[in-house]
Amino acid sequence: MQKNVLIGLCAVVVVAVVVIAGLAVVLNNDKEDKLPEYQSDTGTVFGNADGNCYIDSTDRKVIKKIIDGDAELKDYPFADANNDGNVNEADLEIVDKYIAGESCTLKVLDAEDKVINVAYPISTVIVLCGSNLAPLINILDIADKIVGAAYTGEKINAIRDYPIDQGITSGAITKISTKGTSADLELVKDLVTNKGCHFMMTEYSSMYDLDSDANVVNLNAMGIDVVRMEARDPGQDLRSMAVFGILLGKSAQAESYQNFMKDIYSQIDSAIGDKKGTHKVLITSTSKNISGLSSGYTAMIEKAGGVNAADWQDSTKPLTAGDTWHLDAKYAVDMVFVGSTSDYNGAGFKAADVTNIHSFFDNHNAMKNGKVFQYSTGIPVVCRIAYYAESMYPDCFETGWAHGVHQSFIDTFFKTSYTVDDSLYFVQVPATS
Repeated sequence: MQKNVLIGLCAVVVVAVVVIAGLAVVLNNDKEDKLPEYQSDTGTVFGNADGNCYIDSTDRKVIKKIIDGDAELKDYPFADANNDGNVNEADLEIVDKYIAGESCTLKVLDAEDKVINVAYPISTVIVLCGSNLAPLINILDIADKIVGAAYTGEKINAIRDYPIDQGITSGAITKISTKGTSADLELVKDLVTNKGCHFMMTEYSSMYDLDSDANVVNLNAMGIDVVRMEARDPGQDLRSMAVFGILLGKSAQAESYQNFMKDIYSQIDSAIGDKKGTHKVLITSTSKNISGLSSGYTAMIEKAGGVNAADWQDSTKPLTAGDTWHLDAKYAVDMVFVGSTSDYNGAGFKAADVTNIHSFFDNHNAMKNGKVFQYSTGIPVVCRIAYYAESMYPDCFETGWAHGVHQSFIDTFFKTSYTVDDSLYFVQVPATS
C-alpha cells in the first residue's frame, strides 16, 4: 500500500508555493513542477489523457501518439500517468493495469492542487461529507463500497443521504463522529483492520476536522489514501465527480451527472442571454456569514447569472449583533440570498434562522423591497443555482422552472419517489414596512 505524498504535510520535505503569472508552481526539494492547466470539468487523474470521466483505450491512444512523436504532452498534461515529466511505456503500463482492473498506483491532483497517490483498485471507502458531497455519493452508486461515514454536524437525511442512512441502520456502515477526535481515528483504524479500507473521499472544506492536515498525516500513517475534492463550487464539482468516477469505477455515473449539470447551465445561459451580470446580490452561507469573492457561493451566483457585490476576498465576513456595515450604500443590492437548513423531511426552515434574517436584514433595502430570499443549503448545488437564476431573472423563465430542475435531479439521481413539493427549499421573505 502506497501512502499519500501530501505536499506541505511531511516534516522532512521543505515545500514552498509561489504564484507566477497566475500559474501555481510547486517547489519541492528545489525541483520546480508546473501544475497542469485544465478545464473545470476535467477528471484530474494522471493517465486520463483526454480529461473526461474515463481512463480507457482513448487515453492509451493519446499516450502512444505522444510516445511516437505525433502529439505533445503540453496538449495532454494528464497523459503523464506517473507524473515524472516524461511520457513513455511506463505510463502505458499504468493505464493498461487500470483498464484491466489490476493493482497500480494512480496519481490524483486534489482540490488543493496536491498530487496524491492512490492504490487502485478500491474495494471499500470511508466518506466524509456534508450537503454538497452527499448527492454526489448517491449518483456514484457506491453504497456497496462504503464502510464508514462521517458527517459534518448535520443530521443524516433519509432522502438525500439514503445510501448512508440505510447502511448505518443496517450496520453495514460505521458512523464516525464529526470532529476528528482520537476516538474517530480509532474507529477508522478498526475499518482498516477489519474491513481492509484504504481510501477516504472527502468534501474539502476548512470547516471539517477529520480530514484536516494534521489528521490526514495520521490517516496516511494508517495506510489510508485521502482525496479531498471541492463539491460546492460549480465546475469544480464536475471535476470532483470525474475524479471519483475514475477512482471508484463509476465513470458512466460521473458522466451522466456532468451531462445533467451542463444542460441546466446551458439552459440558464440561453434564457438569460445578454442580461447576465445585470443583478448585484449578497449571498450568505448562514444568516450570520456573508460570502466573499473567494467563496463557492460566489461561484454559484455567477453561474446563475448574477454578480456578488462583496468587496472582500475572504470566504465569509461574519455579521454580529449591532453590525451595520452591510447596510452601507455599496451593498444596497437588488436582492439578498440567505442560506438556512431545510431538509427533505417535510419541514420548513428553523424559526431561529428566520429570526436571524430579520434581525440582520430588516433595515436593508432588499428586505424593504421584498427581495430577500431564504434558500436551503441542504439541496444539490445545481438546484440552488436554478432557484437563484429564476429569482433574479423571473421574466426569463417559466414560473416554477427551478422547482422542476430540483424534481428532475431527484428523479434522475435519487432512488426515491420523493416529490419536492413536500418541503420548503426556497422562499421569499416578507418585506418590512
